[in-house]
Amino acid sequence: MKLIGLLLLGLVSLVEGEVVASFAVTCPGFFIKDQNSRPIPPTVVGSASRYQQICQRYGNQYRYATLYDTQNRIPVYSAYIYSGYAPTGPHTWLIEPQLDGVNLPEMTTDGNILMLPHQAVNQDYAKSGYNRGHLYPKCHNCKQDQTESTYTLTNAAPQTGEDNRRWFNQVERIVDQSIKTVCSANTAHVVTGVIPGNISMNRRVNIPSYYWTAFCCRNRNSQNQFISEGYRLQMTGGGTATATTHSLTGLNAALTGMYGLQFQVFGTIPGCS
Repeated sequence: MKLIGLLLLGLVSLVEGEVVASFAVTCPGFFIKDQNSRPIPPTVVGSASRYQQICQRYGNQYRYATLYDTQNRIPVYSAYIYSGYAPTGPHTWLIEPQLDGVNLPEMTTDGNILMLPHQAVNQDYAKSGYNRGHLYPKCHNCKQDQTESTYTLTNAAPQTGEDNRRWFNQVERIVDQSIKTVCSANTAHVVTGVIPGNISMNRRVNIPSYYWTAFCCRNRNSQNQFISEGYRLQMTGGGTATATTHSLTGLNAALTGMYGLQFQVFGTIPGCS
């Protein structure tokens, strides 16, 4: 069944995503601000025709932001504000109609459609042996509706079960503990991304070689200072790699080499660069 047919049948979710021209204009609240109160999104890695900026919204409220690679059919990164740790139940995985020419702001279920040109669908993952690996994790928030907003395939990339568990245990849980230890409440900006690999799932969806994440927040011991930390984990398939911890200077340098262009997660903000 065609995607437009699904929309006409009314299979539209409460999750809404907008493909926008500029994060800084449409959903600036998810990005760290410089001394002039300007939002500083991470580097946009390529042309707007391939890399789409999405302001993810749920129940008429923006929840986080995603840069999406329509050629590899995986996100580059998702940016959000940490709001606490709370394991919650699963939700239906959704897709973004605007990425494939349907000019509606709302995400929808895919109705078991076999493929779309510019994004992954659930059939790509069916019997593939790969999980839908969250970038903005479902557990880094305290409310069920916020959790549900993370269940879009524009916020996921292929991970084996072993790598998924490794990422959770060695990074997501550690980030949660670190933020609680060093950050003032409700000030932690987090960006999680992936590095494309050399193989694809079903010859369509790129399988990342690395996941990475970083946070920047107000130091709980000195509100006038920022503090930050970064992490990387290689996706080996067997969950055998060990996560590495980085300063933001080190992480920016590593990502610059991996993306092949000058990359900054939080711009040049002191304490976060």
